[in-house]
Amino acid sequence: VELKSTNISFTNMVSVDERLIYKPHPQDPEKNVLTRKGIITVKGVSLSTYLEGLMANTVSSNANKSREAMEWNIQEYTKSGVQH
Repeated sequence: VELKSTNISFTNMVSVDERLIYKPHPQDPEKNVLTRKGIITVKGVSLSTYLEGLMANTVSSNANKSREAMEWNIQEYTKSGVQH
């Protein structure tokens, strides 16, 4: 499964393109592998390198929060006895 997203606000200054790819785990059919890629482009600003780095750090931090939230949900489902 592949998901793509692009920001729609401030596109004249900043563009963020993100791609998530879910694939079956090569050794464990009960698991998936998630690959996340993002391209950040800052336009027309003299501090573009600085802003791109700042945004990359923010996106990375949010990716970690998303992963932690997914893991928490999986643990809660497991505790409640929900079967897949």
